[in-house]
Amino acid sequence: MDTIFITSSFLTIVEVKNLTGSLFFDNRFSQLIRTYDDKRDSFSNPIEQVNRQKYHLSKILEQNKIPSVPIETLVVITHPSAIIDASPTYKEASEIVIKSSSLPHKFESLTSKYPTPILTQKQIKKLIKYLSKTSSLYNPDVCELFQINKDDLIRGVLCQSCTPSLMHYNRGSWYCSICHSSSKTAHIEALEDYACLISINITTKECRDYLKLSSNKQAYQILCSLNLPYTGNRKSRHYHLAPLLEKEH
Repeated sequence: MDTIFITSSFLTIVEVKNLTGSLFFDNRFSQLIRTYDDKRDSFSNPIEQVNRQKYHLSKILEQNKIPSVPIETLVVITHPSAIIDASPTYKEASEIVIKSSSLPHKFESLTSKYPTPILTQKQIKKLIKYLSKTSSLYNPDVCELFQINKDDLIRGVLCQSCTPSLMHYNRGSWYCSICHSSSKTAHIEALEDYACLISINITTKECRDYLKLSSNKQAYQILCSLNLPYTGNRKSRHYHLAPLLEKEH
C-alpha cells in the first residue's frame, strides 16, 4: 500500500507505479505486461493488490470500531511517457488505472460522488494513529501528486468553531475575532496539515510563516511546547512532525 488519502466521506488507497514503456493490464492471467526496448516483462497485477488492501482496510475499520466508509482504489502511473492499455473485457482497469496528471480530476469526482461526511475528526485521527503504528506507508509529495502550487495553500490557523476564519495568536492562545472562541492547541491541527501537505520536518522560520505568527520567538515556543524530536542546533534546527500524526488530541 503506497498511501491512503483519508477524508471524512471516503478513503482512497493509491498504489503508485513509476513504469515506462507500454503497460498492458491482462485480466485473463491477472498480470501487468510491460513492453520496453523490445523486451516483455510480467509484473504482479497492482489492481488485485489494491483490492486486497481494500479488504484489509475494511477489516481495520471494523476492528477499531470505526464506522464503515466507502473505500476507493486507484493505481496511478507516474511516468509521463508510459502508454496504458488493457484487455477489452477488463472494465476495472479502465475505472481505477490513471496517469498522475489525471489524479486531481479523479479526486474531485470522488469528492462529488461522496458528499456526505461519515467520519468525525476524532475517528480520522484514530485511524491515522493506527496506520502510523502498523504500516510503513509511502509518504508522497501530495502537492506534487495533485499538481497543487504550495504557494496557494492557506497559511494560518483555522478556527475550529467557524472555519474558514483565521485565528490570531496572543500570549499563548489562539483567538477568533469572528466567533470569539479561543484555543491553546489550535496550531496542532495546522502543523498536522503541514506534515501531510508540505514536509514532515519544519524549521522555526517555516513555522512562523505557516502559522502567520509575528515573531520567530513565538514559533520557537510553540515547537518547544510540543516536545518534538529535532536535529541540528537552535539556528538550523529541524523539528520532526511525525509524532503529531500518531497522537490523539
